[in-house]
Amino acid sequence: MITIFTPTYNRAKLLDRVYQSLKNQTNLEFEWLIVDDGSSDETKSVVDGFIAEGILNIRYLYKENGGVSSAMNYGVAHTENEIFFRVDSDDFLKEDAIAQIYAHWPSVRNDDKMSGLVFLTETTDGKLFGTHPFKDKFKTNYFEYRFVHGAVGDRAEVTKTAVLKQFPFPLFEGEKFCPEGVMWNRIAQHYDALYIPIAIHVREMDMQDSITSKVTATLEKNSMGTTTYYGELLNMKPISFISFMKNSLLYWRYALANKKEGFTEKFKRVPLKSLLCFFPAIALLLLDRITRNKRFK
Repeated sequence: MITIFTPTYNRAKLLDRVYQSLKNQTNLEFEWLIVDDGSSDETKSVVDGFIAEGILNIRYLYKENGGVSSAMNYGVAHTENEIFFRVDSDDFLKEDAIAQIYAHWPSVRNDDKMSGLVFLTETTDGKLFGTHPFKDKFKTNYFEYRFVHGAVGDRAEVTKTAVLKQFPFPLFEGEKFCPEGVMWNRIAQHYDALYIPIAIHVREMDMQDSITSKVTATLEKNSMGTTTYYGELLNMKPISFISFMKNSLLYWRYALANKKEGFTEKFKRVPLKSLLCFFPAIALLLLDRITRNKRFK
C-alpha cells in the first residue's frame, strides 16, 4: 500500500487543495499521513473535517516543531506501508498519480538494488519543472541523474519505505533544515531508481524572493546541514570539474558562515582542491551580507 506523506506547519489554508486532488484520484488505495510539525493555526480542525467526510484513509500525527527534515524522519518511522511518497502541503497530484504508481511498481518491487520510482513534476501551467534528459524509462541513481545526466528541478520520488528507514535525514542541534540531497545522495551510493517520463505531481512556481533571499538565508542559518550536503557531494564521483568548482564555492560560502565548527573540521570535509574557491566564497558571503542588509533597511 502507498503512504502519501504530507509534512505541514501552519498551512491549514493550503491543505484543502492537496485533499481535493487526493479525493479525485482514480485509485483510492492509499493512506494519507499528515505530520503536523507543531502548527499553531487551525491545521488539526481542518484535518478533522477531512477525516469526518470518511472518503480517504487519513492519519494525523502531531509533533513539536523541528523542521521538515525531522518531520520526514518522523513520518517514515511511523509507517509500515511498502511505498512512501511525499507530497507537500503546497503541492497536489494529477488524477492518475496513484494509478501510475501501482502500474509501474512491479518493475522495482522485488529488485533489491532499486529504491523505487521517480516521476516528473509539472508547474501549475503544465510545464515541466526543470529539465529531464530521457524520453523513455531509464534506470539510474539520484547522483548520476543530476550530476552526470544534467537533470534539473524537482521530481516526484516514490520510494520503498524500507530504503528510507535506512537513510534518515541527519539532524543537527539548533537547526531545522537539511538539504534533501543529503538523503538522496546517500541512497544513490547503494540503490538505483527507475525514472519515468510521466508527470504525476504539480508544484507552484517559487515566488520572486524565495530563491534568492529566503533559500540563501535558510541554508546559512542551517549551516551544519548545508555543509554536510556540499561536503559529501564534493567527495562523490564522477563529478565534472565545473560542477566540482561550483559546489566548492557553495560549500565554502556556507562553511564560512558556520560558527559551530572550526576551520580544521570544515577543511577535513572536502578535497584539497576545493580551496581554489575559498577566496571567491568570502566575496560571495560578503555580497550576501550587503544584499540582505539593503533588503531589510
